[in-house]
Amino acid sequence: MQDRGVNHRPWRGSVVKALIGGGVLLLLVGGFLIYPYASSRLADVPATPAAAPSRKALIMAATATEALAIGAPTASPVPTLVYAPTFTPTATALPAIPDRIVISVIGLDAPVVPVAKTMIEVYGQEQPTWSLPEVRAAGWHETSAPLGVPGNTVLNGHNTSHGEVFRDLYTLKEGDEIVVYADEVAYTYAVTETLILPEAGQPIEVRIENARYIQPTSDERLTLVTCHPYGSLRNRLIVIARPAEH
Repeated sequence: MQDRGVNHRPWRGSVVKALIGGGVLLLLVGGFLIYPYASSRLADVPATPAAAPSRKALIMAATATEALAIGAPTASPVPTLVYAPTFTPTATALPAIPDRIVISVIGLDAPVVPVAKTMIEVYGQEQPTWSLPEVRAAGWHETSAPLGVPGNTVLNGHNTSHGEVFRDLYTLKEGDEIVVYADEVAYTYAVTETLILPEAGQPIEVRIENARYIQPTSDERLTLVTCHPYGSLRNRLIVIARPAEH
């Protein structure tokens, strides 16, 4: 009986070794199969839970993004807390240069063209004078105010030649309407004053005093200038009008 027991010991040892070897093999195969899954899951988990961003950090990030949107320099990655809003540039309004005058009560409808100032000698002194259109048109003193803004908009014109554009200007009365256009936009004025001032042969002091009516003003007004009476240079006719109330 003892010999039989001794004969079975080698068999038992082989079985144990086989079991141990199979277990190790299973562990190796299982680890190989589970590694990709485990590594991908671990990659999604941050090592340390991230703290929620502060309000200051959110404002700084938003400001940096907005600065990039309007073309701010990007050389420095440091955001700024200065607010840089986006905007659409507003087109600059062009001066309303007069190009037409209509005075219905005297049947006048004529173009307006710019005229320049020149210097002439009067009684030994250099004095400015304005050219007049050589066609049937009123002349806008190009250094006077455009329409619709504070200032003196000055128009001159012939009364006896080149179409006699201002021939009947002397008949205007207080309250009569004058409409001046700039690129089809109408500016309406009402006559407030009509002046007849001696000019030809007058001392230089008188002529300078007369010229004050075509000088710049702080209020918005329209000034029309011509000679008077018809066919004469003896007097200066001044018609002043101000924006009509509607």
